[in-house]
This record gives sequence, structure tokens and C-alpha cells, in this order.
Amino acid sequence: MNPTLTLQEPYPLHAFHVVIKEAVEEVIRHVQAPDALVAMEFLTNMSVSAQGLYDVRLPTGQIRPLSLNLLTVADSGERKTGVHNLVAEPLYEFDRARTRKHEADRAQYEHEISVWEHIDKGLRRRLTKLTVDGKPTDELCHQMAEHAASKPVKPRLRRSMRQSASERAVMEALEGDGESVAFVSDEGDVIIQGGALDQLGVLNKAWDGAQMLTMDRSHGVSIVARNPRVTLSYQVQPAVLNDLLRRRGDVMRGSGHCARYLVAYPPSTQGTRIKYRLDGEFYHLPKFHKRLREVLDDWGRRLDAGATERTILEFAEDAVRRWVGLANELESSLGPDGPQHDIKDHISKALEITGRIAALLHVFSRQEGAISVDTLGRAVDIVAWHIGEFKRIFSPDHAVPQEQADAQPLARHLWTRYGRWNRWIVPKNGVLRNGPVRPVSRLDAALDCLIADGAVWITVGPKRERYIHLNPAYFAA
Repeated sequence: MNPTLTLQEPYPLHAFHVVIKEAVEEVIRHVQAPDALVAMEFLTNMSVSAQGLYDVRLPTGQIRPLSLNLLTVADSGERKTGVHNLVAEPLYEFDRARTRKHEADRAQYEHEISVWEHIDKGLRRRLTKLTVDGKPTDELCHQMAEHAASKPVKPRLRRSMRQSASERAVMEALEGDGESVAFVSDEGDVIIQGGALDQLGVLNKAWDGAQMLTMDRSHGVSIVARNPRVTLSYQVQPAVLNDLLRRRGDVMRGSGHCARYLVAYPPSTQGTRIKYRLDGEFYHLPKFHKRLREVLDDWGRRLDAGATERTILEFAEDAVRRWVGLANELESSLGPDGPQHDIKDHISKALEITGRIAALLHVFSRQEGAISVDTLGRAVDIVAWHIGEFKRIFSPDHAVPQEQADAQPLARHLWTRYGRWNRWIVPKNGVLRNGPVRPVSRLDAALDCLIADGAVWITVGPKRERYIHLNPAYFAA
């Protein structure tokens, strides 16, 4: 995997509805993290909060979860933790509230079970006495049956965000009916080293929306999870992902696990994060958080009521027609000469992922009724970008020459460091020293690409020093 040798388009932020788009853009402005990293954090939060409440009926008739798998590749220092903590605060707030409720419920349970056990012992003593005395026990047995049926149920902590992701931790988190959990980490080592990716079958079935998952334990005991929902989202450094793919890449691709992911390897923003003020206030993120809390509150009420049935979202008729067209387009791209012939595994899941994202956008934009063709189109734009990323990261056919790959971050550096401040002539040595492309041989090759594109030209000073001239017309465009 060497995605730095391929070019990347900006993330399609325009595809989000206003309440999401403005919040994403605001976080990008304040934190100055890569656009895809921020956008995928928002998608993660949307998936986690809504997956327990809704399913989506695809135009094929299949009922599928809204759950997403997301993988972001980012170097150290890209502010992954800062973005996660900022956007996901309502999720952790929800879990803290559920923990407090569980503690109160547990105290009540301890009192009730103590009373229940005291009564149960009394009934058993009476049964022993009646049996010894040879007296009828029918009425007492009926009372004991009623008492057994009224045994208090031990409360269970129902929280969303999990860290441990071994197979046992996954199954124990999902045990029961209709559980909804998320294994989310801004340090993907927690997920990878925890052993979750050694259990690809369980994760694949959970993503598919399996009605039942089982895990056999010792002494004939099994863990059973019915209708679970799982969001899996983690961010890793390039070296960690390279090592994972080296060790288990064939299995992960062959099992279809990789195909289920939205992936991204956004370019670094380090070196361009210029601060204008330190006390930036958030206006749009609280609006997204409000909607996130509304969805979580609905989920909390469902939990308290013991309801596990989910609302099923469906597509409008014009959206169904668009879906059919998309399916045909994707199918035609898979032939030997087709543009997606090298990522057939991902394309086989792409339309389903599109349906899931469309449902999430529908929920978070507070739309009523069926999912519209407009919302489907927005999801198409998002998934199309991620298809490009999947191809960029995993397909050897998509690599471009090193100099072309270097030209993109170099042009970005020239604009953010110089052009945007109306500095159109810069010393080449300064760009070599402070810019993203080294050594000088690679810088020269990248400059040749930009010269060919009309972006820059080179002049020589009186002391043979070289200057890079930026073309304002090129960078303004």
C-alpha cells in the first residue's frame, strides 16, 4: 500500500445536508485536521447513534443495518484524538448517563433481590414442612411458581462506546436482543491488537445484520446475540496498516472484510495549520450535537422501555429508479477493461453502503417519509469518493508516477504558505527546506510537473539562486 503515490480529490463536503456540512466545515476550520478525517468522524457518530433505532429496506427488498465500518489512515500529529473527542462528546455523555442509571438500577436490584430471596427461602421452608407433615402442597407450589416468575432481573449496563475488541468482548457486548455498540478508537492499535480482526467472520456477520450470532464457551455455555448492530471505526498510522495488510491482507480481502469499509488516507495538513485566533467559538457543531442528542435520547427511551424493534426506512419511487441505474453502472464497471475491475470486492458492497449512508443523512436532516432521490444522490457522491480512496489505497493499477504524486502536496504548500498571502515569487531553497517534497531530485521532478501544468515557472537570480514564480491565474482557479 502506497497511497501517497496517487492523487486525491477533496472530500465531497457539499454532499452533506446543511446541519452536518456546516458542523464539519467548522471543525475543519478550528482544528485544521484533514477534511476526510473530520467527515468520517461525523459519519461514525451518525452510525453509532442511529443504528439501534433504524434499519433500511434497500430497493432489492433486503433489510439492512445503518451500521458503518470506517478506516482512516493518518500520520501521528494529525489531531485524530482532538477531532474524536470534540465530535463524539454527546456519545460519551450518553454513556456516562447510562452508567449512572445502571448504578441506580443496580442498587434497586440488590434491594429487590434480597427481599425476593428472603421470601423464596420462606416458601421453601414451608414446602419442606408440608412435605414432612404429609399435607397438600399444590397451593404452595403455585405460589412458588408465581414467585419464581417475579424474580428481579439483574440490570445490564447498556452503553455504546467500547474499547476492548476481542471476540469475547464483542460477543459479550452484543449478548441479548437488539444490542447496539461501537468499537471506536483514534488509535487503531487498540482494535487491531485487541484481536477483533482475528474474528472477521463475527464482524462480517454483524455488518450484514445477522439475526443471530453465537459463541460457545466452556461447560456448554453459549453467548447468543440476536439482531445486534455494530459500528467499527478506527484510525491508524500508515506503518500500522501496512504491517496489518502484510500479515493479514489476503485474508481480510479474501473474506470480504475490507470490502465493507469506507476508507481514506487524506493528505496531511501539518505545516499549513496557521492560527489566526486561539478562542474560536463553535456555532454550527452545537446544532449537530443537538440532533445527535435527540437520536440518542430516542435510543435511551427505547432501552428503558425494553423495545428492540427498529423503524424501517424505505426509498421513494424515484430513488428506487435511480438505484437501478446505479446498479447497472457499477455492474458495467466490473468487466476486464472496466474502471473498477481491480476492486470488485468493494464494488459489490458499495451500493449497500450507499443505501446506509442515505438513511443516515435522512435521519440527521430530520426528513419525513421515504428517502428521497436527492438524499440518495448525496450518498452516491460520498461513496464515490470513498471508492476512489479504496482504489487509491488497495489497487496497484491505480498508482501514478512519483513526480505527479509529489506535485499535488507541493502545489498545496505553495498556495497555503505563499500564494494565499500574495507572495508569488519564493526561493526554491526555502521550499526545499520547509516544503513537503524532498530530496531535491524529487522536488525538481515535481516542479517540472507543475511547470507543464502552467502553475509555476523558474527563474535564476544574480547569484545563480533559483526562484519559483507562482501563476496567480492557476492558483486562483
